[in-house]
Amino acid sequence: MTLKKFLLQSNNIARDSFVWNMAGSMIMAFQSVILLMIITRTAGLAEAGIFTIANVNANLFLNIGKYGMRNYQVSDVEGQFSFRDYLHTRYVSIAAMLAASCTYVAVLSVTRHYTFEKSMVIIWMCLLKIPDAAEDVYFGEYQRRGRLDIASKAMTIRLLITIAVYAGLLILVKKQLVALVAAAGVTVVVMVVFLKWTCVPYREQPEFNREHLLALLKNCFPLFAGSFLSVYIGNIPKYAIDALLSDELQACYGFVSMPVFVIGLLNNFIFNPMLYQISRLWSEGRKKEFLKQVGVQVLAVAGITGVCILGADLFGIPVLSFLYHADLKPYKRELLILLLGGGFLGLSGLLNAVITIIRRQKVLVWIYAGISVLAMACANVVVEAYQMSGAAVLYTALMALVSVCFLLVLVPVVRERV
Repeated sequence: MTLKKFLLQSNNIARDSFVWNMAGSMIMAFQSVILLMIITRTAGLAEAGIFTIANVNANLFLNIGKYGMRNYQVSDVEGQFSFRDYLHTRYVSIAAMLAASCTYVAVLSVTRHYTFEKSMVIIWMCLLKIPDAAEDVYFGEYQRRGRLDIASKAMTIRLLITIAVYAGLLILVKKQLVALVAAAGVTVVVMVVFLKWTCVPYREQPEFNREHLLALLKNCFPLFAGSFLSVYIGNIPKYAIDALLSDELQACYGFVSMPVFVIGLLNNFIFNPMLYQISRLWSEGRKKEFLKQVGVQVLAVAGITGVCILGADLFGIPVLSFLYHADLKPYKRELLILLLGGGFLGLSGLLNAVITIIRRQKVLVWIYAGISVLAMACANVVVEAYQMSGAAVLYTALMALVSVCFLLVLVPVVRERV
């Protein structure tokens, strides 16, 4: 069977959608783990800290590229906008992502006296994420048309190839920047080939519709602003560490906080296959079934979080110390606090998607904006006073506050519609 045939054909679309979405989510969750393990052993703890802040910034700017459209696109079950509308809008958001990345790094290079290599690592990490934003609009269309399996297979294979190139060159040349540049080039080529193979059934005439583009930019702006500010809020402790502490401590915080994002991504691979179904339930007025499905997802988040905290309490520090070749014994308390915050991260992500489905997304911006201002006001003070412990408590408190605010929005709306 050729690779193209493998991507396009499926004997059981529902099963393959779940399995390959889970596989892709797992790889996405653990790619930073794998690369940090190698960087720590080949280039040292300081280089691992640079990778951590570069990855943080790249994932932040990725939200500009994606513009919060995936959930909106998939839940557009009535076909209000065509695929070409979403595609042209994505061109604009990716251009904005590039501009914002370059501007940010230029400013920080001066204000925080970054070395040239650190600046270049951050820039190229952002470039590495552009294919994630570009293919996402195609994969959203595949999912909207019931072919999440194609999207999940393509994403999984591309990620595996990218990680292999990055990791292999790190081991061979021990230069993070060289490995990053090569991986960015390879992942673009793989993305282009896979899209050429898979997008044929969904290709439409590339007509430009300015009104639709502006409407999508307007409709999705609250989702973009919400997702951007959500990631920014989660990253604020790392920005405070970058400003006040050392690259070595940044690396250690990155090591103990890595399991946090595993919780969020594990929740995604459970929830993403259900997104279209839950959207249909709300659209068709089947509110009790809608609430039941959302309740199941909330329980899944709680279960995943509980298992992760228990496992981390028993084995977390020895495993992380071995993986990252670093002494993390002083940071067990911070690990457990951060995992609790990871549970709130998963819950807030779920509630964010549900609020989008019921088309109350505009309120997200105000919630995230308010919490961002609060976080900026206290982050440096807390981290300077309590260092790693302060960063961990700050993160968990912010994620809990986001979840509570979302519930306060969601509960009254759903109650009046049931």
